[in-house]
Amino acid sequence: MNNKGTALYNLGKDKDAIEFFDKAIEIDEKDAYAWNNKGTALGKLGRYEEAIECYDKAIKIDEKNANTWYNKACLESLRINEQESIKYLKKAIELDEMHIEEAKLDADFDNIRDSDEFKELIG
Repeated sequence: MNNKGTALYNLGKDKDAIEFFDKAIEIDEKDAYAWNNKGTALGKLGRYEEAIECYDKAIKIDEKNANTWYNKACLESLRINEQESIKYLKKAIELDEMHIEEAKLDADFDNIRDSDEFKELIG
């Protein structure tokens, strides 16, 4: 179900994707990837509070998933919560340094890109 949801998300069918992520979660409520993916789809729809709840659930299940921390950082940047975004981005980079390069180009960080803390973190 999670894979079907991901395929629909990649096709821009976010609402349909959420339905499949929900089905994956019904099957296994400890599926951190389904929670993360649902959060990403909700965020794309501007449903930020719900997305944060999904990311928090994913992190509670698997706190070492760098992608979830990164996605949460992106969302907080979109919400113009600079300190929260930096905090979560630091955690993502601590878990997987590939997020440094990703963040350099990610438009989700445009709201905080000029901050000294972001520049220091990303280089």
